[in-house]
Parts: sequence; structure tokens; C-alpha cells
Amino acid sequence: MVEQNPKVPFTAENVAKCICAQCPVQTGSACVKEKRATAKGARGSGAMPKPEDVPGLYCATGTAACKDLNTRQMCICGDCPIWKEYRLVSGKPLGYFCRDGKAR
Repeated sequence: MVEQNPKVPFTAENVAKCICAQCPVQTGSACVKEKRATAKGARGSGAMPKPEDVPGLYCATGTAACKDLNTRQMCICGDCPIWKEYRLVSGKPLGYFCRDGKAR
């Protein structure tokens, strides 16, 4: 079970705003593609996917379960509406939540 983060809550609204799926860090990941399909199926049935099944919103859930991310690519956390809404520029880590953990 993934521990919830009080700074950025794991909600359907935040999942919908999340731009992690467009991040170059994730684009080549087979694991992310598989998790995205699972999460899409859950949302399509009206269910909220489990945090560990969502390939994104790492600022809320912490490091990625997928180990095939390419963190040598530039992350786009600073372009995310969640980044702006929750003022993550003043928190830690400054990005790469998929690698460095949830926002604090």
C-alpha cells in the first residue's frame, strides 16, 4: 500500500491534471505503458486506480514502481499544473519525483 502524501493528495482530479505521461523520462518505458493501460481500464469502469497502478502523480505517491525510466532525460515537473497549484517550487525534491520521492 502506498502511503498518502498530505502535500499533494492522490485524487482523481490530480490524476487527471498530471502530465507525467508526457514526460521524456517515461516515454520509452514498457512498464509505464503497461501501467497506463491498467489505469485507463480502471478509470473506464468508473473505479479509481490504485496509486501503484498509476504511472504518474509521483509528487503524491513517491518513487516509481517502474525501474526502466530514463532519468537522464529532462523532467517536465515544472510545467505541471499540480506543480503550480501546490507550489512545489518551494518544496523538496525540485523535480524527478519518480526517482527522488514524493513532494515534501
